[in-house]
Amino acid sequence: REDAEAHFAAALELAERSNSPVWKARVQHDWAVALGERPDLLAAAHATATAIGMNGLAERCRIAGGSQGPVRRRDLPDGLSGREVEVLRLVAAGRSNRQIGETLFISPNTAANHVRAILQKTSSTNRAEATAYAARHGLLTNG
Repeated sequence: REDAEAHFAAALELAERSNSPVWKARVQHDWAVALGERPDLLAAAHATATAIGMNGLAERCRIAGGSQGPVRRRDLPDGLSGREVEVLRLVAAGRSNRQIGETLFISPNTAANHVRAILQKTSSTNRAEATAYAARHGLLTNG
């Protein structure tokens, strides 16, 4: 963890010295999501991404942030991964696999694989049941 913090800090410093808001936003997002305890970086990444029109990254920041900061792996029920929670939130928002893929920069097939895993892990038979599961378990954002 200490090494990861040092590497992210160095990457953020380089992005700032390079005057690259794109890389700055990406480093802030990745640092916040990877280590799960930096909602300040997630908020900063969201603000930067929004300001420069990186709508996909801004949406990922919003999804990861939720109403109480990033979802931490230890907080997730039934073996769901952080990525599966991101996908589940988009499913609950009514997004198609194609739209999920565009938002998260993954292929529609990868999105479909995540949806299948979510349905299996949550014992849901369809997207509506998965959405209800997410609501019952507090996995939806206030957005």
